[in-house]
Amino acid sequence: MENYQTQFRDFDISWYTKNKTKSFLKKLGTSFGFVIILMPIFGIILSIGNATKLSLLTNIGSILFSNIGIWFALAIIIGFTSNKGVAVYCGILSYLVFNVFIWASIKNNDNKNLFNIWFWHDLQRNLYLSKLFFGGLETFNSGIIGGILVGSYVTFIYKKFKDINLPKGLEFFAKERFVIILSVLFSIIAACLFIIIWPIFGFLLSMIGSIVAKSPIGLDAFIFRTIQRMLIPFGSNLLWQSPMWYTQVGGDLNSYQQDLLIQYLLRVTESENLSIINELLNINQKGFGQDEITKIFQNNLNNADFAKIEENINFWFKETESIFATNPSGDQIIWNIVSNNKYITVDDCWNVGLRVSRFISGGYINSIFILPTLSLTLLLMTPKGEKRSKMGIYITAALTAMLVGVTEPVEYLFCYTMPLFYFVIYCPLNGLLAMLTSLFKVKLGTSFSTGLFDFILSGVVPTANGVNTRIWIIPIIGIIASIFIFTIAFFWFKKFNKEENIINIEAKLLRDSIYILIDDFGGLKNIALYQLTQKELIIKFKNNNNVSNLFEHFQKIERTNESTIFTINESNKEKVEVLSFIIANRNNKTKFKKELK
Repeated sequence: MENYQTQFRDFDISWYTKNKTKSFLKKLGTSFGFVIILMPIFGIILSIGNATKLSLLTNIGSILFSNIGIWFALAIIIGFTSNKGVAVYCGILSYLVFNVFIWASIKNNDNKNLFNIWFWHDLQRNLYLSKLFFGGLETFNSGIIGGILVGSYVTFIYKKFKDINLPKGLEFFAKERFVIILSVLFSIIAACLFIIIWPIFGFLLSMIGSIVAKSPIGLDAFIFRTIQRMLIPFGSNLLWQSPMWYTQVGGDLNSYQQDLLIQYLLRVTESENLSIINELLNINQKGFGQDEITKIFQNNLNNADFAKIEENINFWFKETESIFATNPSGDQIIWNIVSNNKYITVDDCWNVGLRVSRFISGGYINSIFILPTLSLTLLLMTPKGEKRSKMGIYITAALTAMLVGVTEPVEYLFCYTMPLFYFVIYCPLNGLLAMLTSLFKVKLGTSFSTGLFDFILSGVVPTANGVNTRIWIIPIIGIIASIFIFTIAFFWFKKFNKEENIINIEAKLLRDSIYILIDDFGGLKNIALYQLTQKELIIKFKNNNNVSNLFEHFQKIERTNESTIFTINESNKEKVEVLSFIIANRNNKTKFKKELK
């Protein structure tokens, strides 16, 4: 190949920017996966703890769900810094400083259900505060939003300053040590900004959650599920579902405390005293906390009637105190708390208007019935000569979806090759199924995903423990939906498969690999000089990069005073040649697109 050398400035092309954005969203979704993968084990432990009343297991299960913010912070840092130990260390330190600063700024109010912080006065504790680390730290209930904020600025600081050099005499504080110092200082600034804006933001989140809760039953589930599936091909579905599953948008248990207590009293009060509880149902005034709610009840009942239910009220507050202290929010988090709880049940939540699991239940039909059916349809439509070689792919993908609820292996088989079917038929069908499970009041949550294993853990077990999950509706809708989707898919694939644009998978993999390589170089703008020989790639970087990530692309890497020499692997030769073409023809965007297609 002819040697050539190129120097360029202000290089920018629209198609690279778009795909860089997609790469970012995909990486962010993958980072969230570090937290999602923890949920099965912690969900199981929490469920067993609730069912057996073992506080040890309940506390272990709460490590994840009660401190969800720090795990999201660390997940982002791990995902975007290639699991650098110093960055993770900074993340833990920053999250602690961030929350301790807020905790130290909180001032008690004369009313113990209210608090003050800086210029904000008389804020409700149940709306804004939660207790982290087993109640040892009362701070804003920022949840994953606070975690994402901390993880984002720690990642930015690490990438920006990890190689910084300081003047003579300050060398000890240079590079990664400087990142540690800067992270702590920035955490204080972030906490100050958070104190100013979070009361407004928290109120808006709760207001959105209230609107969602009051929306027509089934509509919220339809919108959520349809958009969630549409985001799968872009790897950003977790960005959409996380607020519904882990924040106030998906529901706030503390807002229903008084109503949930009344539901408990309806279940445990003797029949001759049920008229007393019916009087409580007619009370319009709402309170939070034992003192405030007890006072409301006393003001609306005579002393003799209140005395008949006082013992049950005190017992309920004692048993649920630790739950409300963490201010649980989000569809999945609330489900994991109440699915096997005797004092706050799933039925109680639905009876007071908190439709817990409505964003989850429809997923079981998709994982256990729809996707295996589509995988079978694709196998049937495969040409006879190719069926044997592809049978393993389709069967494995179907079993992965059915058993563990990981849907992407099947969805990736047709979302890129048949996008019209995916977005016009498959995604809206998922939304419709979610709407139906919500309308039929199917109460089926999850600790991880929506496969058969979780169906047993989150459906069969709670049902056996007396929870009215209405689990029997899932197979009925599932079988009908499977027949419907098989009929549609069979004729669609047969008629339109040849007419849809089939993406060359190898070309797509090559493009993705080039995007990763460019990112590992520090971006195109970081390349000052570029020279390609038969066996070597010579680059002069504007800013020296950590080249350890590049060993998967090159056989050998050497650094000189002015440049870095990469010995090209034979398997990566085509990738390097295409990258060379991109740089050499940087002004001809159309040509780039055609070459990479």
